[in-house]
Amino acid sequence: MIFLVKIISFEGSIGVGKTTLTNYFSKELGIKKILEKYEINPFLKEFYNGDSTINFETEITFILIHYSQLKNILKSSHESLFLADFSIEKDLIYAELNLEGEELIIFKNLYNYIINKVGVPYMVIYLNLSFKKLKQRILKRGREFEMNTDFNYFKELNEKMKNFYKSRTKSKIWFINIDKLDFNPNNTILKQIRSKITNEIQ
Repeated sequence: MIFLVKIISFEGSIGVGKTTLTNYFSKELGIKKILEKYEINPFLKEFYNGDSTINFETEITFILIHYSQLKNILKSSHESLFLADFSIEKDLIYAELNLEGEELIIFKNLYNYIINKVGVPYMVIYLNLSFKKLKQRILKRGREFEMNTDFNYFKELNEKMKNFYKSRTKSKIWFINIDKLDFNPNNTILKQIRSKITNEIQ
């Protein structure tokens, strides 16, 4: 099946600002958006509370949520371009961090099936943020299920995500450091991201 929809995804660790930037540029540039429906995963709270017995259910549910979102967009949309606050490749990163043995094998089989159906984003804009600032953002937004999590988990996840997108992604990739990003229209980093998106549109 050939899809004509181009997806540019923001990626990076938890709390890096993926959704904020997706919403910002969707509005500013008039591009449709796909936002991750993480909140509908019924296992998420228990997972972040440290219940490792539901790791498999958590990861399988996430990839099926993402698959459903992307499948529906690709089948029914008349738009040729979307911005998204996630890449389905991150499901593999989380699975490799949280699963092992037979559970990981089952997950990878499902992942490969789904990738063959919906593909990966045309491009990933990877938002690279120092862990010090990342921790500050997670604490500032104050999501209960994240606040109860050992921050060493977020540190390990941050490193695994960077390494994956440096060497294993199947999407076109662009890294940008956002430690000095703010939403002043004249902010250099914001202008660089805007320019990158508009160049890809053209």
